[in-house]
Amino acid sequence: MQRFGMTVPFDGQQLHEQRDRFERLERLGYTDLWTAEAMGADGLTPLTLGAVWTPSMRLGTAILPAYTRGPALLAQSVAGLASAAPGRFVLGIGSSSNVIVERWNGIPFEKPFQQTRDMVRFLKAALGGEKVTETYDTFEIKGFRLGLVPEQPVPILVAALSADSQLMMAPSLSRPAMRNIPSR
Repeated sequence: MQRFGMTVPFDGQQLHEQRDRFERLERLGYTDLWTAEAMGADGLTPLTLGAVWTPSMRLGTAILPAYTRGPALLAQSVAGLASAAPGRFVLGIGSSSNVIVERWNGIPFEKPFQQTRDMVRFLKAALGGEKVTETYDTFEIKGFRLGLVPEQPVPILVAALSADSQLMMAPSLSRPAMRNIPSR
């Protein structure tokens, strides 16, 4: 099946005013709603609205930074959206950029490869219902277990902005990988 997606939310309009536009996309045959996380709304709120307003559309993040939420909070957020849209949510995750992580959020942008790898490994365990006690290279978790485990597995796509180590790592963590090739 060929899929067609749209990045949401739309600029210049409050989220609560976008319902008609989301529903119109579904009627026109769009299959997916995707969000990014940079300067507008966070990456999950528009998809939560999409879960209610567009009951047949796949919902995905392209991408959520592996740094800007703690591991447990990210697992809870992903589980919540997966529960609101069973079988329809896809998590795209990656290191993001120095600007978003360090300059805008005050979090050191160190070891992006390891941070993304560790977050994906943690999320797979947590979203699978495991109690996680683990020392990763970039953080430590002591006894975390989700109270709301998704009914269906959440696909995780690892994003890479260039032909760097993220892209080399992606196949070992997720299939398929998500690649962004900027226009020149």
